[in-house]
Amino acid sequence: MIFLSTLLRESILDFDNRRVGSVRDICVSLDETFPVITALVASTSLNSNRDLIIPWSQVHSIEEPQITLTVSQDQITPYIPGSDEILLRRDILDKQIVDTQGFRVVKVNDLKLAQIKKTARLVGVDISLGGLLRRLGVQPAVDALSRVTPFQLSERTITWNYVEPIQMVRTGTTTGQLALAGASVGAAGVVPQVQLNVSHTKLADLHPADIADILEQLDLEEAGAMLERLDMETAADTLNEVEYPLQSELLSELDPERASDLLERLAPDDAADILADIPHEEAERLLNLMPTNEAQPIRDLLRYGAQTAGGIMTSEILTLPLTATVDDALARLRQNSSHLEMIYYLYIVDEEQHLRGVVSLRQLVTAEPGARMQDLMNPDVIKVQVDTDQEEVARVIAKYDLLAVPVVDAEHHLAGMVTVDDVIDVIHEEQAEDFSEIAGADVEEAEEEERFSLPIALRRTSWQVVNVIAGFVLALFLYRSFASLFVGNTAAFVSLVGAHFGASTHLAPASLLCLAPMLLLTSGSVSSQTLGIAGWKLRTKRGRDFLQGFFRELLFGTIGGILTSILVGIASWILFQGPLLSVVIGLGFGLTLLVASICGMILPNLFQRLHLRGSLITAPLLDPVIAVISLCVFLAITLELVAEFAL
Repeated sequence: MIFLSTLLRESILDFDNRRVGSVRDICVSLDETFPVITALVASTSLNSNRDLIIPWSQVHSIEEPQITLTVSQDQITPYIPGSDEILLRRDILDKQIVDTQGFRVVKVNDLKLAQIKKTARLVGVDISLGGLLRRLGVQPAVDALSRVTPFQLSERTITWNYVEPIQMVRTGTTTGQLALAGASVGAAGVVPQVQLNVSHTKLADLHPADIADILEQLDLEEAGAMLERLDMETAADTLNEVEYPLQSELLSELDPERASDLLERLAPDDAADILADIPHEEAERLLNLMPTNEAQPIRDLLRYGAQTAGGIMTSEILTLPLTATVDDALARLRQNSSHLEMIYYLYIVDEEQHLRGVVSLRQLVTAEPGARMQDLMNPDVIKVQVDTDQEEVARVIAKYDLLAVPVVDAEHHLAGMVTVDDVIDVIHEEQAEDFSEIAGADVEEAEEEERFSLPIALRRTSWQVVNVIAGFVLALFLYRSFASLFVGNTAAFVSLVGAHFGASTHLAPASLLCLAPMLLLTSGSVSSQTLGIAGWKLRTKRGRDFLQGFFRELLFGTIGGILTSILVGIASWILFQGPLLSVVIGLGFGLTLLVASICGMILPNLFQRLHLRGSLITAPLLDPVIAVISLCVFLAITLELVAEFAL
């Protein structure tokens, strides 16, 4: 197999074995499933600032250590790339692509090529660490190491038929275009700009939920550009599957006309949820672009509280009068089924739109054609009020095994209904809230906020402050009660821990042991927060953004460690009246809490890789492990510092 990284800078020899230059890039045509190599871009030895584009028809092979041509240097015919051709190094290597088989966004570390007889093709992309090491020139050393150790680099290759390049199109720019300014092509002049034309046809074949997963992994601008290129129906379904709050952010990236068209195709409750998260002026502008009959139901829903039945209900429901027959109902269903979110329940209303009963679809299709709704309906309707809390709505649907529940106002007028898919979203929100209460950190906030936030860091550190205060009370009690015991057994303690203290070290053992409860409380608080966030990410995203979440938690752990170090240092000074000892203890605390935070992120993900249960449920196992690690780290750091300064 041939890799692009090994071809780059390979020498190119002409038919007379004279050096023409070295490979700078490779041009391929996107016309076929596996792109065909159409030309080599050579950096010439005569003028390194100008490139020579050699057509593939004049290349003998790329499988040899030195690439040879079928013609002499003066017979090379300059090649001009077509509009469907791209350069592999410039346009694909190191770029993000979409793996449409794995529903993920990955970075291209290398490209696989193959030559069969006279034709060479691009067959796949290498996204493994091995591909990156190959480009750095260290893969031979790694291969040698793998022969004598169990360490093995797994190959991760995506065949090109599952690859979708990411194209960003900006008005008035040439982003995504190929331009070799000044490239030498002989009499033909310079190479024209070649537009990388990505239609996202492979993406359009995926389920909207899978496309939404891919969009959530992209930068906002790239995701908006990709959504813009999907057809209207697919784009609307995909937008509906995207998680909060990316929906409203994506909508803001789109052209207002297209954004309003997408909202028209969504159910009113889904459109209202998205518009509720964008500025009022922008939401009003989008609503004004919509037809009045489409915009009015959305305006009505926006009046209700976001976490009430009115806020999550849909107003698109099928109502029938009491006197309607089965034939009438079936005719209405045929006319309106494409616009209705739920057709399994038909709600019966009187002339003033008061809810009087409900008829199931099963009852309808098994009844006589002339039967009237007032005779078929069940008058005992389970319903909720528009101001009922969404958690109570979910409980009602779960208790009575309903697919939907009607929503009425104070005068008993039918306002809409809440369907089971809306309840699933509510259950997800409630689970996130419960998870957050257990962990002491907002897990959804950690999932939605991609960057470091100082207010979030301070909120999370507040729980550490509470534990430091509680630990200080325990340390004060222990020190006042057992200080004489600690001082009297200093020599034994020093022998036990293996540290070497000077004559004035009688305070160190007492201080360290008295502060152990404070350490365990604060490290337990930190690890609970990171365990909760790691568990939630594993549950919702299956650990796909581990590195991003890890570095973010590392920042939070650092900020929390610094603030806690200051607080613990002050508490130690108050307790022991030793300034230098207080600094040492504070430093030890800060570094230990950082280690606890790292353990809380790494251990659940490690369990997941080992196909064990890597979530908050493993906290009964992980908490004592982290506690032992924290205490050992604290003692190792502080005793070493105490010995160094001879406190």
